[in-house]
Amino acid sequence: MSGSVKMKGKTIEEATEMALQVLGKQRDEVEVKVINEPESGVLGVFGGKEAEVEVSVRIGLGEEARATIQEILDKMNFLTLVSLKSEEEDTINLEVKGEDIGRIIGRAGATIDSLQYLATIILSKKHEKRVRVVVDAEGYRERRQKIVIEDAEKAAKETEETGKEKALLPMSASDRRIVHLHIQEKYPGLTSFSRGEGANRQVVIDKKK
Repeated sequence: MSGSVKMKGKTIEEATEMALQVLGKQRDEVEVKVINEPESGVLGVFGGKEAEVEVSVRIGLGEEARATIQEILDKMNFLTLVSLKSEEEDTINLEVKGEDIGRIIGRAGATIDSLQYLATIILSKKHEKRVRVVVDAEGYRERRQKIVIEDAEKAAKETEETGKEKALLPMSASDRRIVHLHIQEKYPGLTSFSRGEGANRQVVIDKKK
């Protein structure tokens, strides 16, 4: 059973245990919110108040990320459906489908990058560990990766020929990551690093010293 239930009991522990039985879950699979602490009545009999708790089933990290992006898009009045593509350790891949996909992606992927950055920050802070959320829409990430790698290839070959560093145009953190990984894997004689601040941050490719 999924969802949450409210339950009363003489103690918080008793109310929690009864809720666990209803949900069919173990203690480490739920979150417990105390609604009311138990209170003793007059002479321990009259006017007492039972403990009351709300016990909710914990959802997986991937489902939590999906729900976070869905809620943000709903509040932005986009008609979309967010689905969980894959979840590997602390990396979650989501897919967005629906209307106005162009607006959701934004210019050079600015909007969709902001969405995944926001979800990454929210979940990382909540779970006190690094959680990477990747949001895609209609294959945008694959198309963008191809363009970024083509630009990185041109810059890398120019650096090899001239021996001089080559700076790419400013790009997002996710695009810079693509460049860094590509140079590391394909060009052992070259190195790459980021330079600049904010929207002007760019990748520089140079020969290893």
